[in-house]
Amino acid sequence: MARRYYNLPPLNTLASFECAARNLSIKDAAQELNVTPGAVSHQIKALEGELGISLFERKHRGIGLTEDGQRLLASLQRSFSDVSSTLAHLRRTSFDISVTIAATTAVSSLWLTPRLSRFWKEHGGIPVNQLLSDHAPKQGERVDLRVKYGKSKDTSKTHQKLFSDHLAPICSPTLAQKLAGTDLETLASMPLIHNEADDESWTTWESWFRELGYTGDIAAGIHVNNYTIALQAAQDDAGIVLGWQRLIRPLLEQKRLIPFGPHVLAAPHSFYIITEGEDMLSDNTKILRDWLLEHI
Repeated sequence: MARRYYNLPPLNTLASFECAARNLSIKDAAQELNVTPGAVSHQIKALEGELGISLFERKHRGIGLTEDGQRLLASLQRSFSDVSSTLAHLRRTSFDISVTIAATTAVSSLWLTPRLSRFWKEHGGIPVNQLLSDHAPKQGERVDLRVKYGKSKDTSKTHQKLFSDHLAPICSPTLAQKLAGTDLETLASMPLIHNEADDESWTTWESWFRELGYTGDIAAGIHVNNYTIALQAAQDDAGIVLGWQRLIRPLLEQKRLIPFGPHVLAAPHSFYIITEGEDMLSDNTKILRDWLLEHI
């Protein structure tokens, strides 16, 4: 067999493994790659044969990764992400002056959009596209800047801190009057609004109570998958939401939501602006990033 320059297995075996490992499903990987499950299994067996190790282990329901498989997946995702970012940079033409900034719907409406309105007064010639998503970013998606609570798992990204925050119970003014002075045990039994975000960085009621020393039962309450919906439900007297006080400051200043009680916790993560390396950024991307950091 001819020696490969980088001493890598065939790239299609690596791509098949990454897809199956990311989905933890041969069937889902086959659907994503538009091939048969048998073809995916064949590529994975070929890769395991060349490496002389097992990458997957059979479980009661589906498959899991061995320790070697986990290490390889992490390495491939870093590498594929880096290639994807480089290709996106190369595809940008000299005439493309726009900047794409991504954020969740809540971060965009409460924090980012008001600042962009002020940014355009100073830099009206820079088009800015907002990409709103409450789900994990897709590979290959062109994003120049991302505003995120907590750091990205991709260590190749550059993280610059925007601000820290504090977490407190927040509810409508009507409900706040009834709950003044409520202790943690009583609060845990109240109608809580749980935000089930895809991003594991977001603090949950369970972890908030645990950090404050309460380990008892917590009311099931309402479960939503979007923080904007959670905030609206709280404004409609549906229950109590966990509030990032600096993020939702506009709602607090308008008295649409009220923090109550003495129970406040410093948020375990900060909000960051996340980018590629400096040499991968366009001039307009740098202008917007620097302006946001300057106008915290």
